[in-house]
Amino acid sequence: AQNPVRTLDIGGPRRDSTTARCYTASILTAALAGFNSPTAVNAFGGNARIPAADTIPASYGVAGGSIRIDGTVLGDVIVINGEARVSATGTVTGDVIVLGGHLTVAPGARVRGRRIQCDQPIRLARLPNGKMAARPPGRGLGHLASDVAVTVGDVRVTPFLGVGTYNRVEAVPIQVGAKATWTATPQDRVRMEGYGVLRTARDPSASRPTVGWHLSGLWTHEGTLPFTVGVAGGSTINSTVDRSYSALASGLSAVFLRRDYRDWYLQRGSRVFGSVRPTTELTVSAAIDVSRQTTVLAVDAFSLLHGTEPWRPNPLIDDGSYRTLSAGITWDARSEVTHPVFNWYAQAEVRRVTSNDLAPVSLPTTIRDSLPRTGYGETEASFDLRGYLRLDPAQRLAARISGAGYLGGDPLTIQNRRAIGGADPLMGYPFRAINCDRRLKPDPAMPALCDREMAVQLEYRRTLPLDFSTRIGGYSIGVHSPDLVLFSDAGSAWLAGDSAGRVPANKVQALREWRSDVGIGITTRTLGLYLAKSLVDPVAVQLQLLFNLRF
Repeated sequence: AQNPVRTLDIGGPRRDSTTARCYTASILTAALAGFNSPTAVNAFGGNARIPAADTIPASYGVAGGSIRIDGTVLGDVIVINGEARVSATGTVTGDVIVLGGHLTVAPGARVRGRRIQCDQPIRLARLPNGKMAARPPGRGLGHLASDVAVTVGDVRVTPFLGVGTYNRVEAVPIQVGAKATWTATPQDRVRMEGYGVLRTARDPSASRPTVGWHLSGLWTHEGTLPFTVGVAGGSTINSTVDRSYSALASGLSAVFLRRDYRDWYLQRGSRVFGSVRPTTELTVSAAIDVSRQTTVLAVDAFSLLHGTEPWRPNPLIDDGSYRTLSAGITWDARSEVTHPVFNWYAQAEVRRVTSNDLAPVSLPTTIRDSLPRTGYGETEASFDLRGYLRLDPAQRLAARISGAGYLGGDPLTIQNRRAIGGADPLMGYPFRAINCDRRLKPDPAMPALCDREMAVQLEYRRTLPLDFSTRIGGYSIGVHSPDLVLFSDAGSAWLAGDSAGRVPANKVQALREWRSDVGIGITTRTLGLYLAKSLVDPVAVQLQLLFNLRF
């Protein structure tokens, strides 16, 4: 930060799908109550079938098996750790609840109640009286921590051990500390945590300390108007805003293939934040961040393959002291529990970033005008709008439009700039293929250098009747009922401003300059393999492995 001028060499040779919770405790409680009802017909294991001419005058429960309904059930159908199929001639007058398995309802079938499905296995125990009950999960490290927890009055303190995302700056960031929970009232809970961070890779350049730290406190109120207020601070390694790959995908790629798809910087500071939830779907949030952000360098972190290759350099950032004011709103009307016919997700945020102590990097004027050392201020925003349409239990359409970047003021800092290409949103292009460096030889560190990005994504999903799994102790191991995904994306990233080669700040880049792709994939909802091909540029077919849904 003390250097008067730092130059980033541009002439050398050549980054949450968020899903709703699968089921709630109330859903499981209702399913077990229905299963254990004295009037219910129960089956344990095997493959049950209700013929077309038969009528069951009661609810029907299956545990650890499957059921095919060609006839009529005058009540609920409850399947736990199994499969259910209602054929075209089948009728269910109540709900169909499938937990730990898959539900298929054929066209023409009649289900008058709710259709609830969750693939997450349920740990069950059969009681001596024949009833089923939820069994606590097996003991693990979390239980070991609970065993040594200390309770003082209404405060419970638990040891904490975790790891962060593997990266080329820290290697494995090991987190050691403690968490404390205080239940002040039935509606108010205070959570506090603190831990130190041990960065396991040695840094010969001393661009960052070997040990970091994090402290936070959170007050949650669940009354008539639920709200959350918190404060946090620390010395941590953070990734830049351009994240075309998830943390898990980037971390695994780094440790196995020596490919780190994120850039990093050191942040030391504090944050005050809060949110309020006027309705179940609507959340309004705001935050104030005060921090010191500085460049860190890549180190010789371990990787299983390509160990002799150098890491992609970690780019310089605009070092300085920053204050960030942000406000956002989220509308989440999705419900994976009941699989509604149509639902929405929308999110938007505005951020104001200022600094009176800035040591900017010197970039070519074709990319960015020079930044002031004092009196710096810029405004940026992001939005994400998604719609989901269920055609039938096996088919779904989804659409998304998203964008982020510069609104006005001084040019964006490097750590807040954008690029496009990679897993999200243009899968048909390599990592940061569109990064606004118009030269033939982009920067070897490949930083994100655009002011804005925007994309439109379309997707069709169909559940395939395939089963390559087996059940062990009530758990499904393998691939069961994967989704076939057909998709198409279009988007771009660009520079904003009045100079040549930039798009005026009050406009969006012309659609004729956008890139687009089409692709096909197969996903188990937690792991997906995709093939995508650009429709505009002569780019090879891209193979992408994701550990989450696209959106």
